[in-house]
Amino acid sequence: MLKADNQCHTSSKHPSLTKAVINRQKSSNRPPPPPCPKPKRSHILEMHDIFLKHDSRGDNKIAVGSLGDCLRAMGANPSQQVIKKHISLLETGTIRRISFDEVMAIYSSLGKCATKPSARRRQAQEDEFTFSLRLYDVDNSGYMPASRLRRILTRCEDCMTEAEVNELLAGRIDAHGMVNYGQLIHDIVNG
Repeated sequence: MLKADNQCHTSSKHPSLTKAVINRQKSSNRPPPPPCPKPKRSHILEMHDIFLKHDSRGDNKIAVGSLGDCLRAMGANPSQQVIKKHISLLETGTIRRISFDEVMAIYSSLGKCATKPSARRRQAQEDEFTFSLRLYDVDNSGYMPASRLRRILTRCEDCMTEAEVNELLAGRIDAHGMVNYGQLIHDIVNG
């Protein structure tokens, strides 16, 4: 294969090979996607207030372990895997506490996860989660046993701890040990 003046010439007669080489060159020359738009000043001030609520020492820094809670309180929705990745990168550099600017850099790097979903997207998420839990609702009543929901939440890929599940289900279990999973999902998705 010879390359001259940004044109590819192949000795083979395979047009798909030529197209693949050209496409590969085009894709490698593409600029990276643009960063997330910068939040408005009023939103940054709200985020700073949220950040300060996670500052336990008063030194304008938060513990690395509080990163996930702080980002979620700011409105981001990163997975636990993404949070663990950021925490391990910070801890590798022996960083134990991080500033607001560092949290904002991580927040901005999250891309779509860093923004609150639209009303339409929230409704789609609610419908999706409700449909998923409806598979466990054997009598199609809108309720499921709290023990089954607890088992699902503590054993899934991005699982919760027993304490987190207890906090989530507090006041939601009826006298028969059942949970209205539709209402639970609605409350979670809509904050």
